[in-house]
Amino acid sequence: MDTRKLRHFVALCEYGTFNRAAEAVHLSQSALSRSIQALEQELGARLVDRIGHRTRLTAFGQSLLVRARRVLQEETELQRELALVHAGEFGELALGVSPTPASMLLRRCLVEQARLRPRLRINVTMGRTRELLQMLRAERLDVVVVDATDIGDPDGLAIEHLATLPGDFLCRRGHPLLDLPAVDFAALLNYPVACSAVSDALAQTLVETFGPAAHPNRLMTYRCDSYEIQRQVVMQSDTVLMSVLAIMRAEIEAGELVPLGVMPGVLHGSYAIVRLPGRTLSPALVHIHEQARACFQA
Repeated sequence: MDTRKLRHFVALCEYGTFNRAAEAVHLSQSALSRSIQALEQELGARLVDRIGHRTRLTAFGQSLLVRARRVLQEETELQRELALVHAGEFGELALGVSPTPASMLLRRCLVEQARLRPRLRINVTMGRTRELLQMLRAERLDVVVVDATDIGDPDGLAIEHLATLPGDFLCRRGHPLLDLPAVDFAALLNYPVACSAVSDALAQTLVETFGPAAHPNRLMTYRCDSYEIQRQVVMQSDTVLMSVLAIMRAEIEAGELVPLGVMPGVLHGSYAIVRLPGRTLSPALVHIHEQARACFQA
């Protein structure tokens, strides 16, 4: 069976009309109609009924749709595996990262891939965990590195935990808070607070620990997914930063940023690398997995 006809049939089912489906598969309407008719002749059964400008699947058509999608998915996977056999150095992959993994991993990852596989195309999407997981499920991304506490529905995902990292509130050297004998949560409320996206789990932890005033919708003055921008704002103002400590390790060791010790054992980030199960990993993806493990373990 010619799988092109199956693709034409699936397109017709998805778009509902011959006109829209023909545009999607880059055929004329008459050519698409001939392809569907040829498929019906091969199978010896009517697949669709025309109702005005739209189509309705017959019972046999409904059964075929389920199997056709399965066949096409297997064909795509077979082509992908064959491509990997021929050359692991070329091709294209799509990587998704949420803000904290982007700050910790992305630069190192791209530098190493540029050195090892200069002709490999890497499309990076930076976003919030739930958005990235939706793209992964839709097969628009090959792998994502995200906040594990924000993975609401793990079904159908291969999840590898990378690390749980401590966090705290930080301020610049010379900040007025450092003149206090001790800094508590109430003292933070006198200053702007910056942070990246906060998961529902962390928001709940903040409220349970410090009360309603700690909910991110009330606590955060500046929400920004760029840690570089956050770093500059905190270094040049009295803004307080809520962050995983590992991201600001260089500034902490240099004495430029000071952890305030407001949330020992309370604030932390948990991170995971996620992909769809049953997919063949290219050499580049295997290396990205290794890089992610090494980065977060370090």
